Amino acid sequence: MAMQHVFKYLTLAPVMATFTMVALSVVLIMLQIWFPGLQYGTYFKPTP
Repeated sequence: MAMQHVFKYLTLAPVMATFTMVALSVVLIMLQIWFPGLQYGTYFKPTP
């Protein structure tokens, strides 16, 4: 009975990890599109 739970976890964990990485990548890409310059700290102040 306990091995079923282990196998279920092993099949669910990679799926959730992949979903999390894709979602994080999409959020970071969209932030770069909507607010260019955030990663360099130049969005709120102009570059000299």
